Amino acid sequence: MTQQPVQQQTRTQALALSDVSIAYGRRTVIDALNLPPLAPGTLTALIGPNAAGKSTLLRGIAGLCPVRGRVLLGAQDLAQLAPAERSRRMTYMPQTLPPAIGLSVVETVISALRASSPVASAMADSRAAYVDQAFDALERLGIGALAMRSLAELSGGQRQLASLAQAIARRPQVLLLDEPTSALDLRYQVRVLSSVHQLVREHGLVGVVVLHDIGLAARFADSVAVLHEGRVAAFGTPEEAITAGMLARAWQVSARVERCSRGLLQVIVDDTLDVH
Repeated sequence: MTQQPVQQQTRTQALALSDVSIAYGRRTVIDALNLPPLAPGTLTALIGPNAAGKSTLLRGIAGLCPVRGRVLLGAQDLAQLAPAERSRRMTYMPQTLPPAIGLSVVETVISALRASSPVASAMADSRAAYVDQAFDALERLGIGALAMRSLAELSGGQRQLASLAQAIARRPQVLLLDEPTSALDLRYQVRVLSSVHQLVREHGLVGVVVLHDIGLAARFADSVAVLHEGRVAAFGTPEEAITAGMLARAWQVSARVERCSRGLLQVIVDDTLDVH
């Protein structure tokens, strides 16, 4: 009989941002930004040119930098929660790779599960439940064979996958991923985003992912927020948000947005635009 996950989930509510601003010293990075409610069971991609504020916004949602405005999960303003409770409700995976420590991959995932549990269980089968949940996360990402390998032995891409396994194993209410495919080859880029999208749907999570690749965002995201100069320049389905006009405005490129023979949205960049 399959063990039930140790960490019990409460019903997830929508995540919304209201008049959010984030500054580093005197420099405003996010300026009075609003996002409509992001529904449980959906994956939203944050895209935009370099320095648009994507990673800063994700850190702000996670509570890792000072934020003016409101980050709401349902009616709950997350700023009012204790750091431990906020951490239990959401998982944040940064761009930086995990340190190359001597623990095995599966041990790091189990450690993440133990750290995120509101109450440590003394039941004899708790360890087995954690192990089941950890291996499920590794298998989803196609790295079950790395379970007993030390993080210190892994390549950069493999360590990124191990970090992602720690994030998705916890099955929080809100899953925040900052460029989770940046160190991966094409095969694992597709596998990771497919697995994340499936997990978000299966468990009713609110998924938010920063992506550099517009094509991946168009293929796997339910909704897309285009950030430009610290604000949301477009929001909607991939087809609504990713348009030739938006690409010209935010990225300064001449491009076409078309569907391929399989019906997938594709972005074809023809040239750069002169900016005066």
